[in-house]
Amino acid sequence: QPSDRNIVGVVEIEEFDNFLYGITCAAEQQANVAVNFILGDLNSVYIGSVLMNILKFKDLHLCSIGLVQFPEKDTSYEEVIFMDMHKHYYKKCIIKNDRLIGAVLLGDKKEFAEFKILIEDKIELGEKREELLRSNEEFISVKGKLICSCSQIGIGNLEDVINSGCINYTELCKTTGAGMGCGSCKPEVLEIFQNTLRKKLATI
Repeated sequence: QPSDRNIVGVVEIEEFDNFLYGITCAAEQQANVAVNFILGDLNSVYIGSVLMNILKFKDLHLCSIGLVQFPEKDTSYEEVIFMDMHKHYYKKCIIKNDRLIGAVLLGDKKEFAEFKILIEDKIELGEKREELLRSNEEFISVKGKLICSCSQIGIGNLEDVINSGCINYTELCKTTGAGMGCGSCKPEVLEIFQNTLRKKLATI
């Protein structure tokens, strides 16, 4: 809200707390806060967004989430680094107080969606601390038309998850990682979700 309290501004490039985010998810989070506020929830307040950058080039996967640099002399921060020179992988996690606060993924970013949730929700790692960057998940290739270039998710990947029992759009995004990056694919992901679910229910 600017000086005129009857106006609510939601925009991707907006200064908040002396900082410009410039990311789509910030505008989406601001929109959720604005809607709840307009509907009467006066405690709905925007507190900022997790920073992230995703570079999209052919044969290059690179993204950063949250804080990726910290004061070297501050021993309360931890770095977990994984490198595979043969596969051209470089991955780094920044941890503080048993919480993931930042990550850099180069060459392979299949942990992107999971790490983004861990950082946004400030989840304590616990035993998960020992599993960071040691994922044993089977690599899943893109099936069908590419829908989400941030998480390398195809229409077939989305349909498989929906047909296996997912009936919640938000859960679909969290499970697959689709729409968790720049957010530009969300309308298409929603359309696929609705159409696939409609076809599934029609066969019951």
